[in-house]
Amino acid sequence: MFLTMETNEDITDGVTLHPWQDKAWHSKKRFICFCSGVQGGKTFFGSIWIINEVWTSKWSDFIILAPTYKVLQQSTLQKFFDIVPRWYGVHNKSDSTFKTRTGKTIFFRSADKPESIEGITAGAIWADEVGLMKPDAWLFMQRRVSRTEGRILMTFTPKALNWVYYDLYKPWLQAKGKHPDIEFIQFKSVDSPYFPEAEFERAKQTMTPHQFKLSYEGEFAKAEGLVYPSFSSSNIVDDFEIPKDWRRSGGIDFGYINPFCALEAALSPDDVLYIYKCHYKSGMTLREHAEYLDLNITYFYDPSGRQEAEELISMGLELVPANNDVDLGIDKVNVRIMGHNLLEEESEGESLKLDDKREIRLKVFRSCYELIEEMGLYQYDKNQATGEWKDKPLKANDHSVDALRYLTVGIDEWGTPEIIVLG
Repeated sequence: MFLTMETNEDITDGVTLHPWQDKAWHSKKRFICFCSGVQGGKTFFGSIWIINEVWTSKWSDFIILAPTYKVLQQSTLQKFFDIVPRWYGVHNKSDSTFKTRTGKTIFFRSADKPESIEGITAGAIWADEVGLMKPDAWLFMQRRVSRTEGRILMTFTPKALNWVYYDLYKPWLQAKGKHPDIEFIQFKSVDSPYFPEAEFERAKQTMTPHQFKLSYEGEFAKAEGLVYPSFSSSNIVDDFEIPKDWRRSGGIDFGYINPFCALEAALSPDDVLYIYKCHYKSGMTLREHAEYLDLNITYFYDPSGRQEAEELISMGLELVPANNDVDLGIDKVNVRIMGHNLLEEESEGESLKLDDKREIRLKVFRSCYELIEEMGLYQYDKNQATGEWKDKPLKANDHSVDALRYLTVGIDEWGTPEIIVLG
């Protein structure tokens, strides 16, 4: 199929691309988002795209990235090796590389450990199922192609309004499809000539509209039953230097196997709460976490974590037990998200202007990826038998949002007699 690689002809000779694949193939943009419903030919296209980048680039090293080792082995590389002829190079399983006959190297890596691509100067990267990757993977990818000005192809089916939506789709949408660096190619499963229309219609009848929109229409959609449904791009701001006279505070949600999250925030003179830092890590000791915390601010925390709090206090940090009334905390966060009146509510990738009196009092720095992602995933629990939403949130995707709740309640109750500093 790819014997033409030795004759320097077009690598797609003998390969039939459907119209969406062809559009991505001819894109000259640096960051190509190939977004479709399931079975849209994403992994096949990614495989031939990276092979072509290797063949045509002057650089020596390249990366294929998948969200987990399991996805890498069971999906991404299976398709890659179905396409690449064995004579073209040697697969070294011990160091997860493929060395071509021309001396170039493709590194196979998992994004659950994005630091594994540190030190690689890549001519190009193919990131498969990027919608499942954590936001720091995007930062690491950009670093690896910064010197080469290399390209990144991202193939995926949408999962949520996560960093892919805010960092890639929204800028492309706001540029009306004419962004200088981003190409966004988006299509339904049934738009592929190889996907059966009967299966598309069957899935439409058996899935919720939200699930179907994500999985088969390849469109971003807000999750159902969100605790913070009004959180949108209006609440996200580019990072800036916080004025020194703004009062600062923090919120902590303890964890070891589950992530430990510490948020840091500043309150502006006009009562806007800016979340400017999100420390979000698992598998670390409290002493290790303490190195990332600020000795000059007060952190509000869940009172059930008193033992952990006392340990941090012994290291010189100031912690205050927060009011852990969940409903109260959610209400206070929602008031700050929405302000007094609704100005902008996002729907199917567009913004609907309703009035001009909104006073948003919660802003999140764009670098706080984990918090932004959890705001789009944090849901109420659901009664599976009746399909009704319960009045308590699901215990999932709740680490940074819990820290935000402690912080917000603490800010609003600052200085009240109920607040007692441990130690």
